Amino acid sequence: MPFFLSGWRWVAIVFFCIIAFLIGFLTACEAPGAFDLTLLHLIGGFASRHHWVACIARIGSFAGNVSVRVSCILVAVITMIALKDKLGAIFAILAPLGGWAFFSLLKLVINRPRPLIFFHLDHVDGASFPSGHSTNAMIVYPMLALLIRRHGGRLGWLYASIVLAVFVGLSRVALAVHWPSDVMAGWVAGSAWLLVCYEICEQWGLRHSDPLSVKMRDEEDEDVNAHLKHHESMS
Repeated sequence: MPFFLSGWRWVAIVFFCIIAFLIGFLTACEAPGAFDLTLLHLIGGFASRHHWVACIARIGSFAGNVSVRVSCILVAVITMIALKDKLGAIFAILAPLGGWAFFSLLKLVINRPRPLIFFHLDHVDGASFPSGHSTNAMIVYPMLALLIRRHGGRLGWLYASIVLAVFVGLSRVALAVHWPSDVMAGWVAGSAWLLVCYEICEQWGLRHSDPLSVKMRDEEDEDVNAHLKHHESMS
């Protein structure tokens, strides 16, 4: 199976955008609700009482740091250029940098205060919503996995990258520097942005007969047809 059925990508994009908007609207208009308070007490409180959990959380938080993400982006761009994949290099620049600019602006607009229930286990500044670590991790790491898959890598890279992005987000709650809704909004908004960038680049590649884009679309079509035939045989 392809990582996502092409015809449903825009449905997923709209769904993710609506969810992110609703979370943003609620957090901007109201004080933290029971959902945020309960999960922060559960996850952040546990980490504050157990040093080993906080240490693991710091590893996840480090994976979402700006320096790590920028290094990954540079490696991806240089690799795509070396492979003479112009579209891949554009995607490696467009997705993370555009997402970082847009969601940084969103932080300034909503300007949600950070939680002060527990002592912050990491140095932070700026607004809380959405979580920059969660948003950008959900953009950068799946982007790398998609580039790997574009050049023949396995689908498992994508699943692993999503797990890593989820780990980064949970670490921010464990370190008590973000509300859980900040992290959830970051995940869904980052996913939506990545899907938009991926679809734009893919359609551009197909229209300009980019060999790798055409090959990926053909493989997706073959996988979808095989999946449909399997369901027909089972029914």
